Amino acid sequence: MVFLEFLRSSDENPNEYILASAIRACTQLGGGGQGAQVHGFVVKTGFCQDVYVGTSLIDFYAKNGDMDEARMAFDGLVEKTAVTWTTIITGHVKSGRSEVSLQLFNQMRETHVAPDKYVLSSVMSACSTLEFLEGGKQIHAYVLRRGTEIDVSVTNVLIDFYAKCGKVNTARNLFDKVVFKNIISWTTIIAGYMQNSFNLEATVLFSEMAKLGWKPDGFACASVLTSCGSLEALENGRQVYAYTIKATLSMTIL
Repeated sequence: MVFLEFLRSSDENPNEYILASAIRACTQLGGGGQGAQVHGFVVKTGFCQDVYVGTSLIDFYAKNGDMDEARMAFDGLVEKTAVTWTTIITGHVKSGRSEVSLQLFNQMRETHVAPDKYVLSSVMSACSTLEFLEGGKQIHAYVLRRGTEIDVSVTNVLIDFYAKCGKVNTARNLFDKVVFKNIISWTTIIAGYMQNSFNLEATVLFSEMAKLGWKPDGFACASVLTSCGSLEALENGRQVYAYTIKATLSMTIL
């Protein structure tokens, strides 16, 4: 590793930026052992409380599945940026510790650091996983109280959350209010309809999406075709199947 070669050949100690870069390299390469060596050097040289180094360590351990070490690195930081909070909260969500991620979000709200779209998306995903309706509604209310424009990625997660909690009408209202929808917006609401057995609504919305020029991906097509088991949705199912075949042929020709 270049960092270890640097230590052997140089009389100078690396600064916080070099250390953070070295840790990020270990994260990208999946070098658990080398990352631990860099962490040992960080401890020895007193950089544990540096926010750049600490955040890189949190990310390294989280992506290697060691949330206990990630939490220790997080707790050791005096200063925490929005990126620091995002990293630890997202790490807990991805490791299946959704309840802890919500606790961390509440701690974050007590600081001067405002949650960004990445944090909000992560905690809403946690609420979706837990089907924690009241918690998700509180976070939604918090987002609205901020009075800032909601990013489409956050709205998409909100749509998914309400659909998974069985609040399909709320999910649809959110979808309808999105001015600049993306393909994820469409596939999320369609999947939400499908999950709640709104088969006809799912296929009708799929057809509307196609007519507006959106190009549904394989996930959207599979979701809608799964929804077409009922007799009333059968004709729409045939249309979706025809669209899928046509799209596949077009992709093959291209």
